[in-house]
Amino acid sequence: MYLCNFSNFLNSCFKYNLLIVLLFLQVVISSQYLVSCNFLNSASASVLGPPTGLVLDYDVDMYKMTYNTVDTKGLPIIATGAFFIPTNTTCKNFPFAVYNHGTTLRKDNVPSFNNTESIIGKIFAAGGYFVCMPDYIGMGDSPGLHPYVHSESEATASVDMVRAAREYLTNNTNYIDNSEVFLTGYSQGGHACMATHKYIQDNNLSAEFNILGSAPCSGPYDLSGIMADTIISPSPYSNPGYIVYLLASYQLAYGNIFNSWSEILYSPYDTIVPPFFNGNNTTLDMSLLNSLIPNDMRLLIRDTSMNNFINDSINKNHPWWLALLENDNYDWLPTSPIRMYYCTEDEQIAYTNALNANQAMNNNGALDVQALDMGNVNHGDCVLPALSAAFNWFQSLKTPCNLSSSIELNNSDIRIYPNPFNQKVAIDSREIMDIQIISLDGKIMYSSKSTNETIFKTSDWEKGLYIFKIQSKNDVHTSIMIKN
Repeated sequence: MYLCNFSNFLNSCFKYNLLIVLLFLQVVISSQYLVSCNFLNSASASVLGPPTGLVLDYDVDMYKMTYNTVDTKGLPIIATGAFFIPTNTTCKNFPFAVYNHGTTLRKDNVPSFNNTESIIGKIFAAGGYFVCMPDYIGMGDSPGLHPYVHSESEATASVDMVRAAREYLTNNTNYIDNSEVFLTGYSQGGHACMATHKYIQDNNLSAEFNILGSAPCSGPYDLSGIMADTIISPSPYSNPGYIVYLLASYQLAYGNIFNSWSEILYSPYDTIVPPFFNGNNTTLDMSLLNSLIPNDMRLLIRDTSMNNFINDSINKNHPWWLALLENDNYDWLPTSPIRMYYCTEDEQIAYTNALNANQAMNNNGALDVQALDMGNVNHGDCVLPALSAAFNWFQSLKTPCNLSSSIELNNSDIRIYPNPFNQKVAIDSREIMDIQIISLDGKIMYSSKSTNETIFKTSDWEKGLYIFKIQSKNDVHTSIMIKN
C-alpha cells in the first residue's frame, strides 16, 4: 500500500513537472521580439528634402528599439537599432524599408545612437516608409564583438527587427503595415542587404516579408573571389582594417581562423590590433586602425598564414576559404527584383562585386536583376547617387499610402484597407456603421458599431478570405478581403 501511494506520488510529481515544463516552453515559443522602443527625436521633411533633392512628404519620429534575436551560434541575444515612423499625415498604412549601415568599429557609432548615417533612415521614412536600421549584433547595446560581414547574423538582425517593429506598431500605434518590404544598405550594408534578401528566400519567409525590391549598394558580395584577391594581391589596399576585422569576425563565428593574433600578424601589429576587437570598443575607429597597420597585406599577415591561404586557392578547404565561401551572397537565384548600385572609382570595395553578382544571377535565370553604374566617383561620393537611385526606384514600386490596396465601397464614403491585410485592418467612414466580419466557415471574427475610423487587430486570424459586412444608415455593403 505504501509502495502504491509512493508510486502515485511520483506519478503526480512527474505530471506536475511536465506541466510546468510545457508551460515554460509555451512562454518561450510565444515570446515577443520587441523589448523596448523609446522616442529619440523628430525631423521635418522641409529640412530633410532640400539637401538630397528628393521629394519627401512626411515628417519623421525616430525611436531606439531593443529587440530579441540570435547570435552566430543561434543563441538568444539582444540587439538594438533605430526605427523611424512617418508623421504629420492622415495616412496610416506604409511599407517597411530596411537600411543596413556601413562598416564601423565603435559600438556607439550606430543608428540607435543617432549617428550621422541615421539621417538616411529619416530620409527614407520621410518618403513614406516604416524604416528599420539595425545596429547589428555586437553593436549598439548588443554585447560582445560584432560578427562583421557574417551573412546569417546580418540577416537575422534585420528580419527580427522588422518583427519587433511590427509588434510595436500593432500594440502601440494606429499605424498599419501594408505588407510590402524593401531592402537596401551601403558598403557592409550592401552585403547585409543581399544576405537578408537571400535568407528570407532560402528560409521560405517570403509570405512574412513580401520583398518588392532589394537595392544593395557598393557591397562586397563576392568574398571568396574579389575580396580574397584583395588579401592575396601585392597591391596596397586603402582599408587594411577591413581585412583584420574580417579575420576577427570569422574567428568569433567559426573558431578556427587563428589561435592568437601573433600566429597570423607580424609584430607589432599583433599587439596593436586586439584593443579594436575586444567587444567593448567605443573609442577606436577604422581610420585610426588603418593608420596603424600597413596597407600591404604581405607586411601585415605572416608568410606562413598567407602562403597556406594562397596554396589552397584551388581546393579552398583552408578555414579562411571556407569562411569566405560561407558568406558569399552573389551566386544565387533571386525571385524578387534587385538593383545593385555601384561606382567605378570605389577604392574600398571593388565595383566588380556588383558585376560578378549581376552576371551570376542572370546566368542562374533571374528575371529582374541589374547592376547600375552611378558614375566615376569613389566610395564616399557614391553614397548620394546610389541611395537616391534606390529611393526613387522604391518609390516607383510601392503602393502609395492614399491608394494602398484599399476597397472603397460603391456609393458611400466607406473605405477598408489594406487589402491584403496582415496585423490590422482599418475601416474609414463618415457614417455610423454596424460592422460584422465573417470567415468563410461562418465564424464571426469581429462585430461592432462604430463611426469615423475603426482599426482592429487581426494578427491571430488564419490566412484566407473574409467577408466584410458593413451596414450604414441607408445601405448594406459587402466585400471580400484577403488575410496574408
